[in-house]
Amino acid sequence: MLFLYRIAILAASLAVPRSRAAWRSAWISEIRHYRKMLRQRGLRRRYVRVRTWHHFVGAMLNAWCLFTGRPSVVWFHSAMRSPAFCLGAIALALALIAATSHGFAITRAMLFPPYPDAGRLIVISQGGILQNDRHEVPAALLNYWRSHDTTLAGIAGYHWNRHGTASVTQDFFTVLGTRPYCFLLRRVRQWQPLAGARELGVLGRLKPGVTPDDAQVELRSLAARYGGYADSEEIQVTPLVTRTRQPLLAYAGLCGTAVLALLLAAGSGMRTDRRRTGHIRRKYWAYFCAKAVFVPLVLALMIWEYTHATSFSPAGRALFVAKPLFIWLVILACAAIVWWSIWDQLARCRACLRTLQYPVRIGSMGAILFDHSGTELVCCQGHGSYYLPAVSSDYIQRGGWTTLDIEDAPSHPVPH
Repeated sequence: MLFLYRIAILAASLAVPRSRAAWRSAWISEIRHYRKMLRQRGLRRRYVRVRTWHHFVGAMLNAWCLFTGRPSVVWFHSAMRSPAFCLGAIALALALIAATSHGFAITRAMLFPPYPDAGRLIVISQGGILQNDRHEVPAALLNYWRSHDTTLAGIAGYHWNRHGTASVTQDFFTVLGTRPYCFLLRRVRQWQPLAGARELGVLGRLKPGVTPDDAQVELRSLAARYGGYADSEEIQVTPLVTRTRQPLLAYAGLCGTAVLALLLAAGSGMRTDRRRTGHIRRKYWAYFCAKAVFVPLVLALMIWEYTHATSFSPAGRALFVAKPLFIWLVILACAAIVWWSIWDQLARCRACLRTLQYPVRIGSMGAILFDHSGTELVCCQGHGSYYLPAVSSDYIQRGGWTTLDIEDAPSHPVPH
């Protein structure tokens, strides 16, 4: 065990800024001497091991304190408290998402489907017991539609597997108008001719002037005439653009709600600023609005680009609808963003926007009926202090910002 401690202390000494050999030798000698002294007293081995472990933890903490005392580390900690660090981290996250997602490929495909005249493309499927349930169409019915339909300029079938291989009919790319990198927001690694599939996803292209409702009426009529088909009312026709934008609108609504809540909080805070001080701290609230917009945007892009929220079955069924747990997780993430943005804003200086430091506990919770109780934070630059009451109903001393530096004071007198 002592040998392992020596290896760990040797590794920890690399973080010590100076006199590494002396620091390492001192701590190894200290642990060895303390261990020997406890054994000479006849104490139990378990107690000796525990006390030796405490000394070893003390060595690690000492190495960490010496490491954090370096000028470069102190400068980094100071930079972390600045608003530029927070905004830079958000910008870095956006850049990493853009680099690893091929320039927001899925998001761009939802906004602008990469197909010629995409508004005429439709997805044809069978309905199920549930309203949003969609299934593939029998291949024999697809061939029957191809030979009798008059509302479609073309109709084709496709099928894919989990490995990214898509099998398509011969006229698939003619109907689609291109050979895409992805289809229905699913990346396709290999295209191959279709062979032997009994049920297929169906893609159609409407003739000019024909609506999806017109095509649905005719396809249902043909399905009713097709021998052996039970219920023609199950045939569903959905515009491809509408289907692919469904995840975009759903999760944009959730993240947009977080943005709206934060912007409303910013508006309320600016009105309070004007009422109390007679002016609005534009830099302070501009930073808050930047967080309110870009942090939920990062969350939305991560959902669209890296999760299965944008995945569809071959019949065009949105898989995220069947995963309510994931939607609840997104709601909780949006709530966490709102909470963090407001808390981070309250804990920043109103003048320099740096994180407030040196929390001081004031008062006692046991005497809250007769005196105030809370925590006070101070700006390291001396611009002011912020008092946070322990309870929101503190009627003796309410929380708020107190200006200590004349630079943060309003340039014109405050109206009474």
